[in-house]
Amino acid sequence: MLIETNNLSYVYMPGTPFQVEALKNITLGIEKGSFVGIIGETGSGKSTLVQHFNGLLKPTSGKVLIDGTDIWSQGYERGGLRARVALLFQYPEHQLFEETVFKDVAFGPRNLGLHGEDLSRRVRQGLEMIGLDYETYSKRSPFALSGGEKRRVALAGVLAMQPEIIVLDEPTAGMDPQGRLNLLRLIERLHKEENLTVILVTHNMEDIARLADRLLVFSKGKIVFQGTPAHVFSFAEEIKAMGLDVPPLVELVQELRKRGKSVAKGFLTAEETAAEILSGLSGRNKL
Repeated sequence: MLIETNNLSYVYMPGTPFQVEALKNITLGIEKGSFVGIIGETGSGKSTLVQHFNGLLKPTSGKVLIDGTDIWSQGYERGGLRARVALLFQYPEHQLFEETVFKDVAFGPRNLGLHGEDLSRRVRQGLEMIGLDYETYSKRSPFALSGGEKRRVALAGVLAMQPEIIVLDEPTAGMDPQGRLNLLRLIERLHKEENLTVILVTHNMEDIARLADRLLVFSKGKIVFQGTPAHVFSFAEEIKAMGLDVPPLVELVQELRKRGKSVAKGFLTAEETAAEILSGLSGRNKL
């Protein structure tokens, strides 16, 4: 297993009147090459969890393991872990600070000890992977870019470190619909073409139902549901009771069932839902 947590718990400000138990005995495993979605209400522990994967936070109790090794064991090199497990925060454009795109993308690789042609090659690779031409963008100020371009540059800086795992915490927050779609398509392409393990924290249920092969649903510091999107969203009523949305197509199928229509469970994509409804209209399942 690539990433594991064993009875992971985390408490903010322990021993004070403001103590908050953000994670409660979380045990999970994430396989290499998977695309995992993490959903839950605000304050459910999602962001706290992912900050444990590269050692930004240290467990109050329990363990975080990468390839079976506890990252907080004596002698473990967590500096190298930050290159292997890359974390892109919400509003990643706020992470940009250098005077040129080149310097911003180069910041991580330079901290890994790269210089000269090796450094330039990494920057070029990072920009090309996210669809920005090196010659056009490398000398530009990141602050003169559009919002979507800024997020791509922030992602390029992560990719230039050649991570094995990318953790994205609400990467499309505040973006317009087209920008959101473009960024998600890019993430999907990188997952498939580069065999990156992707962990995506999001509130957008439609996106995560389409992209992820596995979902974790958090509530009050615990995992309450996990499995394939089809399995998780079969608990639509329970998920909505937690204050979360479900994908529109799940709502449609649910409404059809309420009206007595025979529609099979587990259909999440537009194609699958349309096929099921059309089969009913043709007589197999009378709608």
